[in-house]
Amino acid sequence: MRKKTESNELIKAFEGRNTIELKEIEAFYRKSDPSIPKTTVNWRVYNLVQQQVLQRVGRGLFRFGKTELFTPQITPQMKSVCQLINRQFPFVTYCQWELLTVNYFSQHLINFNILFVDVEKDALNAVYYALKEHQTKVMLVSNLYSDLSDFDSFIFVRPLISDAPLQKVNNYKVASLEKILVDLATDKELISFQSNEIYTIMGAASEKYTINHNTMLRYAGRKNKRKGIETILKSVNCQ
Repeated sequence: MRKKTESNELIKAFEGRNTIELKEIEAFYRKSDPSIPKTTVNWRVYNLVQQQVLQRVGRGLFRFGKTELFTPQITPQMKSVCQLINRQFPFVTYCQWELLTVNYFSQHLINFNILFVDVEKDALNAVYYALKEHQTKVMLVSNLYSDLSDFDSFIFVRPLISDAPLQKVNNYKVASLEKILVDLATDKELISFQSNEIYTIMGAASEKYTINHNTMLRYAGRKNKRKGIETILKSVNCQ
């Protein structure tokens, strides 16, 4: 009962806030117990996350609610690509994601799809030619000459930024939601999503799923786009 009362008081104290910093939670506990050890605060925060009262959205950054991680559907084409790359290039770092993922978050639904296969630069051309031997619609993103909508069902092979945030779904290597959102906001081939739509996409994704802001900003920094992502996150009240 004490834990429930405590969590209710915490929610009331920060009512209306989108995110809360760890130092603010610590200050909340120190109001009633000025000598409380920092380790005890950390343990209480950990318990609140486990109880799904809080979700962690960055280093020392939280918001109320249950942690909801985005898990993309693995299509037969993605499985086929993964198996080919794993067989021929077992030590290459890569990931995949589908453009139709945008429809989870966008107001304006798209009716075409592209599979992005992002590969570490040293293996980019080798993976491209290997895919070309098995797939008819494969293109290097550097050869893009028209709007993406003209390339329905294509596979686009792109250079993978080092330390990009990736995940595994049933042993298939895919992009994390943080990577997808930053790519949508920054990559020139995805410019059609970078007007007002990116704010809608970012806001809807943040409402539905737990997104690590530090991961996003670190990846954006690798692309020299950190300030732009910070601006979008602040505009959609994610920070």
